[in-house]
Amino acid sequence: MSLPTLAQLARATLVLTIVGFGSATAISAQPRPRCELARRVLGVQFAGSPRFSRDTLAATIVTRGPSLLARTFGIGVRPCTDTLEVKRDALRIAVLHRQVGWFLAAVTPRYSREKGGVRILFDIVPGPEATLDTIRVSGLPVAPPGRRPFDAPLIALQGKLFDRGRLLNTIDGVLTRLRDVGYARAVRGDNRIVIDTATALVTMDLAFVPGRQATIGAVRVQVQGIGDDPPRVDSTDVMRLIDVRSGERFRASAILDAQRNLYRSEAFRFVLIDTQTPAAGRPDSTIDLRISVAEAKTRYARAGLGWATQDCIRVQGRVADRGFLGVGRRAELNARASKIGRGDPADFAPALCSNSVREDTLASFKLNYFVGISLSDTRLFGTSIVPVFTVYSERRGEPRTYLRETDIGTLLELTRQFSRRTVGTAGFQYENGRTFNDPVVSCSRFAQCRPEDYALSKFGRGVGIVSTSVSHDRTNDVINPTNGQRGRVELRAGQTYSEIVSSLRFYRTTTDGTLYRALFGGVLATRLQLSRAFAPGAQLVDGSPLLPQQERLYAGGQNSVRGFQQNLLGPIIYVVSQIDTIKRATGERVYQVQANALPGRAVPRGGTALVVANIEFRHSLPFVSDQLQLAAFVDAGNVWETQSGGFRRGDLRATPGLGVRLATPLGPFRLDIGYQPYPPRAGRALYFTPGAKGSIYCASPGNTVDIGRLAGSDIFKCPESYRPSRASGALSRLVFHFGLGQAF
Repeated sequence: MSLPTLAQLARATLVLTIVGFGSATAISAQPRPRCELARRVLGVQFAGSPRFSRDTLAATIVTRGPSLLARTFGIGVRPCTDTLEVKRDALRIAVLHRQVGWFLAAVTPRYSREKGGVRILFDIVPGPEATLDTIRVSGLPVAPPGRRPFDAPLIALQGKLFDRGRLLNTIDGVLTRLRDVGYARAVRGDNRIVIDTATALVTMDLAFVPGRQATIGAVRVQVQGIGDDPPRVDSTDVMRLIDVRSGERFRASAILDAQRNLYRSEAFRFVLIDTQTPAAGRPDSTIDLRISVAEAKTRYARAGLGWATQDCIRVQGRVADRGFLGVGRRAELNARASKIGRGDPADFAPALCSNSVREDTLASFKLNYFVGISLSDTRLFGTSIVPVFTVYSERRGEPRTYLRETDIGTLLELTRQFSRRTVGTAGFQYENGRTFNDPVVSCSRFAQCRPEDYALSKFGRGVGIVSTSVSHDRTNDVINPTNGQRGRVELRAGQTYSEIVSSLRFYRTTTDGTLYRALFGGVLATRLQLSRAFAPGAQLVDGSPLLPQQERLYAGGQNSVRGFQQNLLGPIIYVVSQIDTIKRATGERVYQVQANALPGRAVPRGGTALVVANIEFRHSLPFVSDQLQLAAFVDAGNVWETQSGGFRRGDLRATPGLGVRLATPLGPFRLDIGYQPYPPRAGRALYFTPGAKGSIYCASPGNTVDIGRLAGSDIFKCPESYRPSRASGALSRLVFHFGLGQAF
């Protein structure tokens, strides 16, 4: 069912009540300025700005209008008019516009007297738009061979709006480049700006003083211990973690990387790298470095408790030694468990879990866990590669699709940060364990429909996977981005076997790209995800390559197409219990599902190709709370089998929805409501005969498979003709999702 349960509504109501009560209490506790009724501010408006949104302008000024609670219920601050501050606000808005090109911008505050107070309108007259017509740059050296000239970004500004902020950022970028090729003392010289008010054209003369190229002289290290204790780390340990040596060309980026590596080792609570003027008599092209570090405690333990839609109650713990076998080397023990309350043997409170967890008889039937120990080093053999080796045991499941039990697994990952925003990872993983499919999937995909045959479909006694990925992140915030873009590409190749096939090779590729842009005072976020699974030479079963269930592709859920429950977008198999036994004219007896009968559960088959596209607009609600966001979204996508049918645009399923975001220290708490306008997808209806040794039979409408005959291939003759009925009300089409963090 897509409707929330009473327990879910109770949990959501409790959270919102606590948040609302806390907000109302904080607001009502604020002091209320006393002033005459005629001086109270009824509203603040803006008119005439050619560039800035109302939210940006409101954040620039001091004068505030009343909150929604104050206007509606009389709760909260009722601001008073301060004519002097209003004049200053007008000047602030004018300066804001002058900084970005409207050099004659003027702002006039206008008052509208009404019963109960006054409304203030800031009337903005931007004036002519200044254009940077000519920029003359002097003092820059010749760029290294094959690199663009140092002044190229500045010359590119000619003919564009005279934006002082953009100009200063470009100048800073030029200085950064100079300091990264050895000009450690590069500074900006004198500059002259001339604005022709008649033509609104700007001429600028800009000088740089790069100085001489410098090399690194002496490198001195100072280590401070913890409290009054002597330091346990010496200068050799510090130098091993950085890539800065005496006699090398000075590079500002190398200094930043060195500082980042020292912090990444987590062995130091403070790191400072200073440049020092060389002693008298030494050449001025030499720069000494002083590295000052303060040791941190190397051992710590952490524990956490939480609740999630797909995990129910979950706990986790971590014990780490950040100085294991030397500075920069780390040993970490991790343990976590989920499905607590639903999964055996911790199934003591299923009512605390979401509908999707309670109805999941496969992935959530047993307690999910992970226990592992990891060893890592900040630098591998002095290079910028970070190795991590993990040995673990786990049980993990994907809702309604599979349960993977790993007796022992190993993972070796090598990570390199190519730049501040680009990271590459290569890894090898080996697991010894087993993968449990839903019996319905085993029957429908592998023709293993009898209990004695079910064990044959358990893939993955041994699984080896080689993977590599590259990610590039140019967003302004890792947790809650409002601008920029990020992308990721992953390639996986693996080999496994089961009792059905002696050996199976498979491959999977995934590409994910996300874009964030400011729009109408809010944030427009878009994402495109493409994925493809291959198994060259594998046996085709019912038009699908024989792939392990955990390597197949699934869509639908809180981070995918939100109009569908987790993994239920794509090919579906239904389990039914209300059936009729029909005797055909030929004498054969068949099972067929009763008219209007509802399925006991829906099981996703997955696919070998996936496409998901999302677009979401987020806007804050400052008149309610600065911590609250409203979101409107449309998600589209689908999953299909490439061997049995190609992609058709008409197969895409698009679902709109609304959501609310509440800022918390851990990230945005999210409630999304997706609308599913489509009828249930038609699929096979399968019936479990009662008893411990029961088998699985076809029960689809129009079924012709004889009950007395259950050969393996007969199940593939089962028609995909069963389409469950659904309530006609609009509420039955709503799908609720709760989560922490943005959907993408």
